Amino acid sequence: MFGARHYWCAIASLLAPLAIAAPALGNDAPTTVIVSSNLTDARLTRALVLIRGELSALGLDVQVRSAGVADAPSASEATSQRLSLEVKDGAIIVRVFEAGAQAPLVESVDFDGPEVTAEVIAVRAFEALRAARLLPAQAPRAAAPKAPAEHPPAEHPPAEHPPAERTSTTRTLAPTPTLQLSLGPTFTQNLQGLPQLGAQAALRVGPSWGFVALGGETSLTGLDFERNAGSVQVSRSSLFLQLGARLRLHHAWEVSAGVGLSYLHYGASGVAEPGYLAQDLNHATGGASLSFRGAYYFTRAFGAYLDLGGLVAFDAARVRLGDESVVTLDRPSFVLGLGVLLGAF
Repeated sequence: MFGARHYWCAIASLLAPLAIAAPALGNDAPTTVIVSSNLTDARLTRALVLIRGELSALGLDVQVRSAGVADAPSASEATSQRLSLEVKDGAIIVRVFEAGAQAPLVESVDFDGPEVTAEVIAVRAFEALRAARLLPAQAPRAAAPKAPAEHPPAEHPPAEHPPAERTSTTRTLAPTPTLQLSLGPTFTQNLQGLPQLGAQAALRVGPSWGFVALGGETSLTGLDFERNAGSVQVSRSSLFLQLGARLRLHHAWEVSAGVGLSYLHYGASGVAEPGYLAQDLNHATGGASLSFRGAYYFTRAFGAYLDLGGLVAFDAARVRLGDESVVTLDRPSFVLGLGVLLGAF
């Protein structure tokens, strides 16, 4: 009930200047408005019904055309105002052509916005119509010099909008999904050795300003070391819990940061040279992590991310080959991750 009352109040405030200005348009002003759209769905159909009803109440002749008919040339367009609703690249482009004008006045609204209803589309269309009516009429080309007028011409008020095409740059920021699943590869770099390839999956839950993340990671390739005493291959898997904050910088860009705790499990498999003994060992410990993420959303529920993070193990595993200490794992290590985001709710 409140939404409907708010909509009719908005329509009334927009129609009042049109109704007051209607007598001032004179007999030469266009009395026909041609309304067209390149898409037909329930929301746009209702918006066209609202626009037609309100303009008809002002005594204007309204012609509603479908996408195919709107593209056909018409002789009445030279003496009629034209209102076009075009859905393009996820936005509704509202164009208003003054009678005989070539350059339209343009407004836009996000088509996939959560609060973009038929009433909101109708209100934006009326805003564009109101702005167009405040523009001075385009002066016709003079075929021959005219005699001086008996009365000085009336001064026109300054135009509220320039006659050139102008597109509104404001877009509604799409809300971040409450539930998100991230999937992708990771590259872990210890202080020694080559980067280790892994895979990570995590589930994020939270509002648009923060989150709780639970996930796991496992190595896909071993971390190999070779010395005179033999060789060893190390694998690692982990579970982690993170708390973080996030900020939507743009309708498609988001940054976030998180801190958390990890459970780490290492496995080592060695091959010894003659005179040495090889052992397969396992080690488990905890760790603390810090990560930063940048994400780009192609749609509200699908995006891509890039992670940069660090990890410090509490009881770090040390790898030795013979009498030589080869590497201390995750003290610290650095992680680069990338992948896709799948959102819901």
